[in-house]
Amino acid sequence: MSETKRITRICTINELKPLLSSAIRAHIKQYQLGDIEPSILMCCETTSVQQKKGFFGGSENAVSAVIVTPQWLLWVESINNNVAEVNSALLSHIDIHDYAGSAMGTIAPDSGMNVTGRYTNAIKTGQAFIGIGTDPNGVKFREVLLDAMPKVNSK
Repeated sequence: MSETKRITRICTINELKPLLSSAIRAHIKQYQLGDIEPSILMCCETTSVQQKKGFFGGSENAVSAVIVTPQWLLWVESINNNVAEVNSALLSHIDIHDYAGSAMGTIAPDSGMNVTGRYTNAIKTGQAFIGIGTDPNGVKFREVLLDAMPKVNSK
C-alpha cells in the first residue's frame, strides 16, 4: 500500500527540468509533430512522491510534465531521475477522464487523468495515467485540457 503526494506547477517548456524538456523536444522532432511550441495552451510540471508503507517501505520520486495545444497532448515522466519517457496523441484520437471518478479511483485513490486512445508512438490503442496534483495549478491544467477536448471533437 502507498500514498502519493503530487504538486503541480504551471510553467513554460523552457522552465521544465532539462531532462523533461529535452525529451519532449526530441519526441517532437522524431515524430515530426511540427512547431507546436508557439501554440501551447498550457504546460505544467508535477512532482510526485510515493511513500510506500509496510516492510518494503521507502519512497519513489517522479517528475512529469504535460503539454496541451489545440491539437496535441504530450506527456513525459521520469522516475527517480531515470530516462524520461514521452508520449503524445492528437486530441481527436483520445478520450480524457478524471481518474478520481473512475472505478479504479474508488479502489486506489489518486489524482490525475486517464488517457485512452491512439498515441503517436504506438500502433495500438492504449490507456495511460497522467498524475496531476489537486492543487490550484493542477485544477487549472485539468480545466484547460478538458476545455480543449470538445473543440477538437466538434470539428
